[in-house]
Amino acid sequence: MKKRFNYSTLALSVCLSLGSTVTFAAEKDTSAGAEHADIERIVSVGTRISNRTVADSPSPIDIISSEAIKNSGATSTPDMLRKLAPSFNMNNTTTSDGQDLMRPATLRSLGPDQVLVLINGKRRHQQAVVAVQENVGRGSAGTDLSSIPMTAISHIEILRDGAAAQYGSDAIAGVINIVLKDDLGGSVWAQYGQTSEGDGESTEFGGNYGFGVGDKGTLNLTFEYADNGEMNRATPTTWFDAIDEPRQLLLVGEAATEMTSLWANFSYELGESSELYAFGGFTTKEGESLGFYRPADDNRVWSSLYPEGVTPKLGSKSEDYSVAVGFKTQVADWDIDASVVTGENRFEFSNLESLNASYGPDSPTSAYDGALIYSQTTFNLDAVTAVDLGFFDETSLAFGAEFRIDGFAQEAGDMVTYARGDTLCAESVNPTGDPLMTGCMGGDITTPGMQGFQGYSPAMAIDTDRNSFALYFDTETAVTEDWLVAAAVRYEDYDDFGSTVIGKLSTHLSLTENLAIRASASTGYRAPGMQQANFTQRSISLDNGELADLVTLRPNEELAEELGFTDLKEENSTNFSVGVIYTNGNYSSTLDVYQIDIDDRIVYSGNISRGINDEIDAFFDRHSGPGDSLDGVKNASIFTNAIDSETFGLDWVNQYTQELSSMDVVYELSYHHNNTEVSAINTSSSIVPNEVVFDNAQRLLVEKAQPQDRASLSAMFDMDTWSVTGRMTYYGEVTSASYGTPENTWGAKSLFDVTAQWEVTDNINISGGVLNLTDEYPDEWGTNGSPFTDLGFKYGWTSFPFSLAGREYYVRASYNF
Repeated sequence: MKKRFNYSTLALSVCLSLGSTVTFAAEKDTSAGAEHADIERIVSVGTRISNRTVADSPSPIDIISSEAIKNSGATSTPDMLRKLAPSFNMNNTTTSDGQDLMRPATLRSLGPDQVLVLINGKRRHQQAVVAVQENVGRGSAGTDLSSIPMTAISHIEILRDGAAAQYGSDAIAGVINIVLKDDLGGSVWAQYGQTSEGDGESTEFGGNYGFGVGDKGTLNLTFEYADNGEMNRATPTTWFDAIDEPRQLLLVGEAATEMTSLWANFSYELGESSELYAFGGFTTKEGESLGFYRPADDNRVWSSLYPEGVTPKLGSKSEDYSVAVGFKTQVADWDIDASVVTGENRFEFSNLESLNASYGPDSPTSAYDGALIYSQTTFNLDAVTAVDLGFFDETSLAFGAEFRIDGFAQEAGDMVTYARGDTLCAESVNPTGDPLMTGCMGGDITTPGMQGFQGYSPAMAIDTDRNSFALYFDTETAVTEDWLVAAAVRYEDYDDFGSTVIGKLSTHLSLTENLAIRASASTGYRAPGMQQANFTQRSISLDNGELADLVTLRPNEELAEELGFTDLKEENSTNFSVGVIYTNGNYSSTLDVYQIDIDDRIVYSGNISRGINDEIDAFFDRHSGPGDSLDGVKNASIFTNAIDSETFGLDWVNQYTQELSSMDVVYELSYHHNNTEVSAINTSSSIVPNEVVFDNAQRLLVEKAQPQDRASLSAMFDMDTWSVTGRMTYYGEVTSASYGTPENTWGAKSLFDVTAQWEVTDNINISGGVLNLTDEYPDEWGTNGSPFTDLGFKYGWTSFPFSLAGREYYVRASYNF
């Protein structure tokens, strides 16, 4: 881990030498009615101009206020965004290893790694875990939004437009900019909730305090803690008569988790035109989940250890930190911003209750499986000025340079988690576990590695990094009083796959005082993820209803080359959008239509196994002996550039404020439609067929596993010391066919939330609510789910856009000072 340590040390040294924390101006109102009218609020995303509002932005932008965040009833930042942002989706995965702690979150139904997340306008690092289960987001590693505490957030800006030319890789679907609190004063709060089933208890508390540093600085601190209990909707089962009495043998729902966060935001004025700023935080999360049950008579189990069989219990732990330090100043007519941001996500896996069958009946039952680490350090230098070119207003000119180091490491676990022990023959032919017995073959040979989650071996360990350098130019000008034109161009060079040049043109034209149109066209790209290029593991998954060992091959290793695969390359995109903006007094409406085409999207392949063709059979023959790379392995998979996709969609957002004598009522209506189609499959291998690399189940995950239609209707009644909000969220149908099951469609559902706040005094606030008031669940899986419905999967588990919790209640109390 030498390289990553040196880069992080360099970044932290720069941070310490510059000082300590924060920048962006707080949300500003520009009209008397802006308290409720997001369309008049100043934005910092998608522009280099300091006074751009949502109304005159050439790209669609959503603003989620601190009041909306507090009143959502959500227990995490991605859950809150799912409730409040119409084009945002988070899939509720279950029985999916690290994804149970870091659920995939998407924008405009693209991949989790095709949306860029910023904190105070600075790039946020991604998570270390890459999704390899058959869920939404398969093959990608997004940003862990749950590690950002809601208590620390002032507001959120969501740019729903391609923005890679402005911000670099990953911004194909758009940008989520999270602006941290920087105000003075403080608050403490506590919240308790549970489901109507009596499980899923959540206890949370936190505090935020901002104070002056000298007479020119501010420091805002946030602490947040959450303890969320397990919520399980698995049906009792005998696992095909493996046990006498039915019981829950799986976890279908949400695992127990515990999270602690400490964040800070700081700024200090140096003279009249200079500012030192810094921000960042540390978040740790721990969770426990379950794998698939192994009966006592299964050759993966020794009955003397587990007389009733075992459902392996898995532990996961995420440690996430980031620090940003920067300096703003003016030189002549130029605004200069120099910054460095460094961050890391470390994700550890453990077996808490399991065994390695090849170690015999005295196998250890718990062990450390290893860790994945993703790190990122970004240096930025930005310069902005305004010049008079003879147009209606001055033209902004922005230049910038960026140098980034992305690192990925995979650490080996304890030997017992991955190794083959000295017991070759399983209990079916070797009831005493005699290590001297070797006269067995086929299914009577023990499986190496621990059940549930097999650890990373030293051969899998890696510590590598990638450097990239970028230059950008960005300009905006008001050609006339009513016509804004903006352009951006960006050059990036990566030391592993080469360079690219991308651009963006956008415009905003006011037709009347109330009506305007906007449009944009851009090219974009996404660099291959370090996780995708370097991750490998041996795991146990389901293959046509049976447990089977699977190995993930690195794209640049010899085994991948033998199968005809080549190194990963970048994804390329084109993005077109056109929109209409209408404002009239207390009413605003925006309608945006877009088309996003992406070439060479990276996917995680389907199962490559024997029986497909002679070349693949020979490949397994070469590497499947005891102790070989594919010992006991049935399937292999790999990350590869395999598909082109076309996405058409529209976003319609409406807001109306009704001012009554005794109250104000704010109505919001939003509708999101999205249709993604895979237009081509073009893998690099001539040995593995296209239909194996990207099968129908994976096509459905891309095209139909996220709702094509989302709608939200809400009304907030603001009555002096009381406010009540009612919200209906509509999720369209989803379709999947994972793990060999027939294609199945789960019908559309509407969820209703009711929340209320009471200002007891100027300092004390009590709130609460009922979430999913009508106790909606997904459709039951039915006969299409066989054999999984016989194992406890009443609802399935691969593509649900809302929680399986059912009705939930919460109460919250806060004190402001």
